Amino acid sequence: MSPTPDKPTVAVIGAGPGGIAMGVLLAAGGYQFAIFDRNDGFGGTWRNNTYPGASCDVPSHFYSFSFAPNPWWSKTFANQPEILDYLERVADEHGLHDYLVPNTRVVSLRWSDDGQFWSVETDSGDVGRFDVVVSAVGMLDVPNIPDIPGAELFGGRTFHSSRWDHSRSTAGERVASIGTGASAVQYVPAIARETAHLTVFQRTPIWVTPRPDEPFTREQQEFFARHPEEARKLRDAACQQYEMADFAEDADQTRNFTEMSRKFLRRQIQDPILRAKLTPDYPVGCKRPLLSGEWWPTFTLPNVTLETSPIVEFTAHGLRTADGIEHRVDTVIYGTGFRAADYLSSLQVYGREEAALHETWREGAEAYLGTTVPGYPNLFTLYGPNTNGVTSIISILEIQTAYVRQLLDAISDRGLRSVEVRRDVHARYNAEIQAAMEGTVWLANCHNYYRHPNGKIVTQFPYSGGVFADYLRTPRLDDYHLSAAGTALTAI
Repeated sequence: MSPTPDKPTVAVIGAGPGGIAMGVLLAAGGYQFAIFDRNDGFGGTWRNNTYPGASCDVPSHFYSFSFAPNPWWSKTFANQPEILDYLERVADEHGLHDYLVPNTRVVSLRWSDDGQFWSVETDSGDVGRFDVVVSAVGMLDVPNIPDIPGAELFGGRTFHSSRWDHSRSTAGERVASIGTGASAVQYVPAIARETAHLTVFQRTPIWVTPRPDEPFTREQQEFFARHPEEARKLRDAACQQYEMADFAEDADQTRNFTEMSRKFLRRQIQDPILRAKLTPDYPVGCKRPLLSGEWWPTFTLPNVTLETSPIVEFTAHGLRTADGIEHRVDTVIYGTGFRAADYLSSLQVYGREEAALHETWREGAEAYLGTTVPGYPNLFTLYGPNTNGVTSIISILEIQTAYVRQLLDAISDRGLRSVEVRRDVHARYNAEIQAAMEGTVWLANCHNYYRHPNGKIVTQFPYSGGVFADYLRTPRLDDYHLSAAGTALTAI
């Protein structure tokens, strides 16, 4: 469909799954838009995270767009190259490369109260004008790298897991891995056997449960291709499993999964001392639930050490821990996750009257339906505050992009200039969301990336994916301030 001149122009920031989903709907609706990404192509986090063993922890058929089913998934939980290939293929099939502005990082967004548009500044210094901005940078965008004293003294190499250094292998090296989160659970077993020695520095032990990762046969794949409704059944079954989730700390599910994980640990680790070090003191779900049959057995390898003494500093040759021991290594890998609670921390965003979004969110990010923020008209956040944890993020993104598209259609159909959520609606919604956090496993006895430093849960949605879909099924225009249109804006 050709762009329609009277529709609002749209800047989409990020070419990952959210940017793709938004782009598909914008192109279908005849909108004029651009998708900015700092990388050279589509994929987002699946383009960035190329570490050994990278894979998804959501079943493949559910980690797919409903409008682009893939009968050819190779196994239950797809690996990074396969997921990236899928996302690139979807973008290509929907002609999104014509809208991509690659190798371009957006550094700031500034709303004009007078002109009713957003100025979008890139790292090259170029500034474009758009009626609407959709942030699709998500929450796993900015690596979290701890500030360890003496880092400048270290003579080896360091890198974050999401920026894996492929210039040379870790095989035959002495390697330090800091952190025990979702990425480390995958890359540590993948590299362990080939290293000369691997030391995993653990601050907090994690629970894992078995990973039922079965390959699909060629016959199954061809069957799914001939009968897409059968692949849909797999997707629906996975969705229903998520819909049954109960996030209460005292829920039967929480107790059952914790006990299942505890028994799994007992089966895999015989040494009582090592097992004690690997046993968390919080229930499953307080930190991100992880799937792996290889994580715990890795610590029984003769060339792998679990270190629980805190790191105090870098040295010229490695890392020193609080017990005074220097751990000499060639490479240090930060498996320390992302600044997930610091939404849009890679951007400077200024709304009405030059209000800074980072200041607006100083007590923790929040948005109405995880999507819109008062004081920031025509700004939409995909995978925004309190949208995580309850279903496939692909499903969440489809729900949000359909909602945004409906709001954009309303702007266009009614000849409006801007849409901005009312403060009372926003406040009431977020008060409800935070009240629902009480008693959840996310507030149990652990540190997690779900929380702002003040303790507020800013990432999780406290209900099911089905409830989220119901909330965003149809926009209530009386939840918004609607501004009438004036003169047309400068085209892209």
